[in-house]
Amino acid sequence: MPLSPPSPPILIITGAKGDTRRYRAFHLYQQLRMAGVEVNVFHVSDARAISQAEKCRVLVLHRVPYDPIVARLVDSVRRRAGLVLVDHDDLIFDPAAFQWIDSPDFRDPIRAQLYQKEMERQKQTVLLSDGVITSTAYLAEVVRKTGKPAWVHRNAANLEMIEISARAMTQKRQPDGKYVIGYASGTPTHNRDFAMIAPVLMETLKAITQAELWIIGNLDLTPDWQPFKNRVRSFRSVPWRELPFWLTQIDVNLAPLVLDNPFSQSKSEIKFMEAALVGVPTIASPTDAFAYAIRPSGNGLLARTAGDWQAALEVLADPARRAALGAMARNDALTQYAPQCRAQQAVELLNQIADHFGRADRWQFSTILTEPLEQYNWPAAWENAPSLAKMGMYSLKSRGVLTLLKQFWITLRRIAARWVPYR
Repeated sequence: MPLSPPSPPILIITGAKGDTRRYRAFHLYQQLRMAGVEVNVFHVSDARAISQAEKCRVLVLHRVPYDPIVARLVDSVRRRAGLVLVDHDDLIFDPAAFQWIDSPDFRDPIRAQLYQKEMERQKQTVLLSDGVITSTAYLAEVVRKTGKPAWVHRNAANLEMIEISARAMTQKRQPDGKYVIGYASGTPTHNRDFAMIAPVLMETLKAITQAELWIIGNLDLTPDWQPFKNRVRSFRSVPWRELPFWLTQIDVNLAPLVLDNPFSQSKSEIKFMEAALVGVPTIASPTDAFAYAIRPSGNGLLARTAGDWQAALEVLADPARRAALGAMARNDALTQYAPQCRAQQAVELLNQIADHFGRADRWQFSTILTEPLEQYNWPAAWENAPSLAKMGMYSLKSRGVLTLLKQFWITLRRIAARWVPYR
């Protein structure tokens, strides 16, 4: 019996760091490796990216703004009739969406100007590509309005997240009579989202004396919260490997998003999934992504109006009710958001894309996983690379000294913001 030809190699180039790179580049890398596909990941600032692009059949550019080096990468793949795809999990490729971003550091005119230029460059990369992979159906629709085809590959957990979450559940907060409402703010851009439900939360704290509010991450609380200072706890942002242990200490997870904000609508359902992995139910705004993931009264609750939020918080004050929803949410997360599930979907997606462009390339999905599963993880050291110095050198080469100086100013201003807030 003849052997199947090897799957065409894939190269993922990312222009980002942090959680977005982990979810969209490192998780995809793990999924494809689990599927038996040859794949590699590099940051765009890595000098090896050019030579690797000469070997791949499909180039995936994750959050990579256009510049001369990116043009060389694309040309290298196109010369060999390869496919160039872009991956986005946010609306940063639509310059018109800038007005909807509520980020404190945009009060710095240099930061705001540079970010808008980056959005223009992100759009250039999209227009240069053959097509776009997105994390939500909403983003896919925005992409299609540019004339480019788009496919949805939803965010998922990685193997380590599942293992850590299982361990964290053994350290779950024991019943103590409290009702701990949790809000994990991933970035400083969610002040407006939280403000939308702040009055409801205050009413809940008044009505339910055993209720507490725990905030993990970046959030600016207004003076209105002063009367509740003894029942509101704020914690620093925590690394993703620690987050499950924090989530097991809360009873309900909040995910409010302003619904008439396109930037908010573009967000994926990872807040639901992360809490679900430790059996904690989520109350979320009914954005495209949360409406996809949450079955009201099945594995969580959706809340559109202040009355909806109030009712949902009252329902989940019942320990038995939130335990039932949390158990179902965990079951759904383990079956629908596991990397094994996404690995098969990734292969199916690649074949759909090849069909769309009339390509003969085909990827075979191998269901045979060998132990230990840790071999499919990316090296943890990748998460710290590249260094600021390396990124600075890349900016100097690809954008020039003026952009580098602006980036240097932005970094210094962020550090100073701890003592001198943006105004």
